[in-house]
Amino acid sequence: MTNYLFQTKMNFKRIVLRNKAFFFFDMLLPIIFYLLYTKILTTGIPTKALAAWNEDYLISMMIYSCMLGGVITTSNTLLDDQTSHFKLFVSLKPISKFQYYSSMALVFIFLNLISSILICLVGIFVNHVNLSMHLLVTLIGINILGTIPLILIGALIALVKKPNTVNLLNNLVVFPLAIISGLWWPIQVMPNWLQKIGKTTPTYQLSNLEQTLLHKGFINWYAIINISIWLVVIALLFLILSKVQKQKGIVSE
Repeated sequence: MTNYLFQTKMNFKRIVLRNKAFFFFDMLLPIIFYLLYTKILTTGIPTKALAAWNEDYLISMMIYSCMLGGVITTSNTLLDDQTSHFKLFVSLKPISKFQYYSSMALVFIFLNLISSILICLVGIFVNHVNLSMHLLVTLIGINILGTIPLILIGALIALVKKPNTVNLLNNLVVFPLAIISGLWWPIQVMPNWLQKIGKTTPTYQLSNLEQTLLHKGFINWYAIINISIWLVVIALLFLILSKVQKQKGIVSE
């Protein structure tokens, strides 16, 4: 347990304290988007509708921020560990591969927690979004748990092991996913066929789950089931591909 805690502490220092780019891309960029779409591009929107838009877009940018951290930061960090042979260094220590990945996951989840809180603070103090403390904590908690599949997607992309390919896959996953799932603008403005695709994504289901709780006050269990299915499928795919790479000698322990 002591070794595991030490590994987690070391991961936190090298990923967070020594990676200033995280604070810009994973936190500042979604905040800029939030302010842009709620303070500048809202001319002519009635006050009542604007209040609901500020709340909905706050949720969207919370998810988008966690998507940046979950996919891009996770994949780049794990890839860097592979190319710098940090994983080999870890394998020589008394800590298992599962502990390595779970320790990294804890750090990424904590990063998502920080970004979610910061965006919520912007919404509260800048746009005067009125949320009770209980509802706010609940939404942040759901957001953190709901973005675990995104962290697994980042880990899955890192298995490619080639920096150029990893960066390409990050772009092909994050930005199209943000668009078709309705995080950047309402999904209703898209063609029907694209809406059907977007509504199957884990990010749309998470947004729908949080917005249902926010506006209607109850849990959308259908969304929870969909997110859980995504979690299981991505986790199984990661385990299978990791095993295949290990058998082929692509990944060293």
